[in-house]
Amino acid sequence: MTKKFRLSAALLSLGLVTTLVSPVQGAEFDNKKPRAPKLNSTSIAQNEAVDSQLKVLSQQGAIDKDLKGISGQVNVIVHYDEPSVGLERGLKQTNSKKWSGLSDEKVKEKIAKQQQKANSKMQSKGIKYKKNRSYQTVINAEAMTVDAKDIEKIAQIEDVALVEKDDVIQLDPSEMHASKQQDVAKDTMGDELNLKLIPSITHLKVDKVWELGNKGEGVKVGVIDTGIDYNHPDLKDVYKGGRNYVGGGDYNTKRNADDPYETKPEERPDRLPEVNESGSEYYTTHGTHVAGTIAAQGKNEFGMYGVAPNVDLYAYRVLGAYGRGSTSWIVGGIEDAVKDDMDIINLSLGNSSPEENQANSMAVNNAMLLGVTANVATGNSGPERSTLGGPATSPLGIGVGNTTLPEERIDVDLKLGEDTKNYKLMAYEFGVNPETTLNDTYELVNVPGLGKKEDFAQVDVKDKVALVERGEIAFVEKIKNAKEAGAKAIIIYNSETGSNSPGPVDIFVGTSFDYIPTVDMDRTQGLALKSKLEQGKVMIDFTKFNVTTTPGDEVNDSSSRGPSLPNFDIKPDVSAPGTNILSTVPSFAAGDNYSKAYAQYTGTSMATPHISGVSALLKELHPQWTPFDIKSALSNTAKHLDKSKYDVFSQGAGLVQPLEAATATSLFKVAHETDVNGVKQTHTRGTIAFGNHMPATEAQVITKTIDVQKLSSDDNYAIEVETTRPSKSGATVTTDVQSIQSGKVTVNLNIPAGTPVEGDEIQGYIHFKGNRSYALPFAANLSEVKKKGFEKFMLTNYHMSPNGDGNNDASSVQMKVYNKQNLTLLKYYDLLNEKNGPAGDGYVGSIDLFHSLDGEKEVALDGKLYNIEGSNRVEGKLADGVYAVDAITTSDNGNATAYDYPLFVKTKPAEIKSVALNNGKLSFKLDDLYINAKETLSNFDVNYNVSEFLKVSYELSNNKTGEVVIADSGDGAIDMSDKGEYHLTVNVEDAAGNKASYKYTVNTNTNEVSEGHKELSDNTGAPVEPSKTLTDNEVNQFVNGKQKVLTLEGDSAVTLTKAQLVKLSQMKQNKSVVLNTSLHAVALNSSNMRELSKYGDVTLQLKKVDSAYQNAVQVLVKAGDSEVKALVQPYALYIKGNNGLNVYNVDTNQRVASKYDKKLGQYGIQVTQLNTFGLK
Repeated sequence: MTKKFRLSAALLSLGLVTTLVSPVQGAEFDNKKPRAPKLNSTSIAQNEAVDSQLKVLSQQGAIDKDLKGISGQVNVIVHYDEPSVGLERGLKQTNSKKWSGLSDEKVKEKIAKQQQKANSKMQSKGIKYKKNRSYQTVINAEAMTVDAKDIEKIAQIEDVALVEKDDVIQLDPSEMHASKQQDVAKDTMGDELNLKLIPSITHLKVDKVWELGNKGEGVKVGVIDTGIDYNHPDLKDVYKGGRNYVGGGDYNTKRNADDPYETKPEERPDRLPEVNESGSEYYTTHGTHVAGTIAAQGKNEFGMYGVAPNVDLYAYRVLGAYGRGSTSWIVGGIEDAVKDDMDIINLSLGNSSPEENQANSMAVNNAMLLGVTANVATGNSGPERSTLGGPATSPLGIGVGNTTLPEERIDVDLKLGEDTKNYKLMAYEFGVNPETTLNDTYELVNVPGLGKKEDFAQVDVKDKVALVERGEIAFVEKIKNAKEAGAKAIIIYNSETGSNSPGPVDIFVGTSFDYIPTVDMDRTQGLALKSKLEQGKVMIDFTKFNVTTTPGDEVNDSSSRGPSLPNFDIKPDVSAPGTNILSTVPSFAAGDNYSKAYAQYTGTSMATPHISGVSALLKELHPQWTPFDIKSALSNTAKHLDKSKYDVFSQGAGLVQPLEAATATSLFKVAHETDVNGVKQTHTRGTIAFGNHMPATEAQVITKTIDVQKLSSDDNYAIEVETTRPSKSGATVTTDVQSIQSGKVTVNLNIPAGTPVEGDEIQGYIHFKGNRSYALPFAANLSEVKKKGFEKFMLTNYHMSPNGDGNNDASSVQMKVYNKQNLTLLKYYDLLNEKNGPAGDGYVGSIDLFHSLDGEKEVALDGKLYNIEGSNRVEGKLADGVYAVDAITTSDNGNATAYDYPLFVKTKPAEIKSVALNNGKLSFKLDDLYINAKETLSNFDVNYNVSEFLKVSYELSNNKTGEVVIADSGDGAIDMSDKGEYHLTVNVEDAAGNKASYKYTVNTNTNEVSEGHKELSDNTGAPVEPSKTLTDNEVNQFVNGKQKVLTLEGDSAVTLTKAQLVKLSQMKQNKSVVLNTSLHAVALNSSNMRELSKYGDVTLQLKKVDSAYQNAVQVLVKAGDSEVKALVQPYALYIKGNNGLNVYNVDTNQRVASKYDKKLGQYGIQVTQLNTFGLK
């Protein structure tokens, strides 16, 4: 599944159950990718598939909200209003009057003509587009690249129904790491270790199904994923072919369209990182793991088989480097899989959008209608309710949840001197008994830092035990780094802010070839060991190993839950093992024998191929079964997990039971009806979702129909209704008959007259008991569907510069809640480094915590933050960077999260790093946050042109001025074709309000460029220009050094920051700063600097004045837009002239006492007025 953002320990400590609410977004970044503050998005209404698609196609030119307010080239999917082949098939199956009666080929011809007609209209309107892909089978649409300014024009074309953003999705990297489930171990096995694998094959009794047929032989299964390693010994004999859809510039080599191999390490260009900002590795392994669960041949020493090892396996590579791919690629994979006559497709992927009417969900619906069973992962954003994402939002596809297998856990007694304590192992090497490798006394070594590679490089841990603190990097990285450094084992102790601290982490990462035995230690003991090591050598013994077995059959905490909202639909449909699943992974090493090309992954992505494998077995045994028959069989026969812990929205119908499904004697199908233009359309499912029905003044009866379809038995089923969550308002569920062999059963939801009770619902199961028993889960919501959480959450300004200069020093967030909240917490999340912050979770600090928030509130964002360390609130300051503002809130009516981003925080202007003059063009390069953050932010679909936020202008001493458009790389250029020597001032201003001026002297005759405004040749006719901006380093060196006079050569001015003025006020009494020109000079002492510092940043200028007085000059002091008229302490001014003249205050025409220096030919005066002075 896609990458999800999980709640930090700090937020979870509030005990919150969360639901995502989309923010109100500012137009400046309307195109940004929806993100969840450590959550997946909430599902919205799931109406019947054919009805919902017809509604989409009947609209005129709707535009995806994510496309509004954007600019530049954008990838879109343009949907047309003629039904696709799949939708036509659905209309036929449901006897709809909308069915055209055309054959599939005629439908394709009709679609082709419509698309060609629309393309012609685009061309006639002057719309430039690049067609990337055309679809006819699962949707009627075209994937295109267009200019954003033309989207409105495209939407207005008669045949266009919807213009949808072609979103990029990314797999969740956590699936390739640890299980997040914290199972309770039981059933002690004694001292003798038996590290046997407990595979899903035997746990689910798949081997018993194999005895009934031929392990899925002849069934075609398509894996729509990252591709597969088709050379893997466990896959190569069943691999029959595939397709590749991945393209772009992120690869060293170009792939053929028929090569679906995984993304390889050697394909990575040097400019791309091995691991991206989301923690995903460049190369991919996900699809091979999924494929192995379906079809591995057992050619390994671990006894690992796929569920259906005799299928024909096909691969559709729709996700490339870092596990990323476009929606159009995914839809293309589904489209071609249907055309290639796949029987089953597996989609262990998805996005975070809750929309049902998006391309990938509609494609899944129509694939099912076209006879292809589509199994879809629901996501990894549990355990909260309503955390599904698309395409699992497809009402027709089979959504799959993740359960655990029974697993062995190991704990060990550690002897430290005379003390012995017991600890759990967090991880150990796959297939290796830790007791056999830890059979000696070992030296303990404290690793500085947090266990990064560079930390291990500072110490010798070879054949020793490493002691490492939790934090910043993943557990698996610490373990791998320890193994690479030669450690025998590693002890990881909890961090101060880590979950469960000060106790141990209490997590089982799993087993891997990359692991060594890893002890999970509490913080108190870890710090005690660290302290002992500071005093001397510490030795450690592993004295006793104990093995326990977890019970399994738990719903993994991370598995996304239903219901889909607001229709209260039951999802997932069924669950399967997806926790610490051993399967195949690629081997990218040349000549490798694949002996270690296996790994354990966790997620709904791992559960889904179990259902795909079982679906293949069912299809082989029952070739006449439709996808909806398979869906019902899986649900009817599922094992109900602990109902006191897991409701129908956690487990769906329950844990898949392949043997019971394969040998089902009856199918129980729920008719799900929707009225489309007065015509009833029906599809079947194995769950009963009544939806939302509140008590009213009159009693109500809501009915659903179960069709009992006899397959092979004359069983008479006794019908029992089990209510697992009774209604608070007295509602009940009954059936019209108490027993049945075959036929229809009416299920009644009986709602008595009354008033709604908040939070009221009813859940349970309809049981059919005979020689074989079956069940269908039901659910209904009986309370008002209230809006909860945030009605509005938006930043007022996406740019701020909290540097105290009075310009954009703060932003704010405006929020409005639907109902009174108990607690509301706002935090900053670092978009550029998701491992930043005290807990290494991306959260760098809290903004504020509010109690009893109600109505509207605006919260100032001024760059201040705080973190809780122990029992202390530690204040801090937000560093320059790009952040999201995340909020989490809890109330009696439920809980919610909200967010808005990006918030650019920058306190410094852009810097010019390099300048070059050549062939009449001055080229320069800027260094700035807007430039450096652009690539990373594109992963969130925050796309912008750097020139939007960095405005650059220039002034030449020949009075030529202009604007410079800065490239996204930071490069800029100025036309310098006029021959001669000039003063150049480059002015930089950014969207956060930071400004800077950079001054150069350029000679286009010699191509020379020098910093500062130096004296120009007499023939340039250059007016007086400012000379220099001092650097902090120059100021510090002068104040602290022996130099008595800081002389600034040039033609008249210097800009000093407040900090520089404060520093200069500390210079010794015999020192001064002199601004010198050929005719004038001004000298300022420490008292002058102290006085000027009160004005903030100031600009000093010696301005030549046209006057009847000779060499008239004004000392101009500006603080912002204000002019300083006089100083309290006198300053020294020198004017060059012949002897025998007098100095006058030109403004008052009064003579000023002066002293003439014959050697220098200058008149010196001491004055406080900042007026114009000249000679007469």
